[in-house]
Amino acid sequence: MNKAFFIDKDGVIVDNSKYPDVIPTHKILKNKIIKGLKHIKNKGYKIIIISNQPWISKNRLSLEETHIIFKTLLIKLKNLEIEIDGYFFCPHQSSDNCECKKPSPKMILQAAKKHNIDLKNSFMVGDMRKDILAGKNAGTKTILVLTGRGKDFINNGEDYIIKNLNEIKKII
Repeated sequence: MNKAFFIDKDGVIVDNSKYPDVIPTHKILKNKIIKGLKHIKNKGYKIIIISNQPWISKNRLSLEETHIIFKTLLIKLKNLEIEIDGYFFCPHQSSDNCECKKPSPKMILQAAKKHNIDLKNSFMVGDMRKDILAGKNAGTKTILVLTGRGKDFINNGEDYIIKNLNEIKKII
């Protein structure tokens, strides 16, 4: 079985400093993630993005535009020699009461099935309580990063706290 890092997109990999007024796109937090992502890959982990994208349900982005954002992000990271193994996103907002939106583990479980992932030896990384709970609900270890909104969600049962993904060497 494979091991993986399930990583939230907005606030962890890309800038969401103007949230909720500006939709986070593919502007990467380059100086805060590149070394960490390369280290994760060098340690033999798959990297899979798990993201809530309520902008679709709110009619602020189309499904097609969202896929373009993710594909552009993957190309930017590949150009920096970081291969992302996949991405999953929930297009719903909280009021839709869907079964896939984090803190539900559904997207993580789907990714684990598709990529043959051992959840007990994997991590969920995020900057919000919903990310941590999704990881816990899926049976992964959890890491809160203080980029994005992380500083607002400390002490929600996360296993580890790091300043940004470049500090991942402290954990693996």
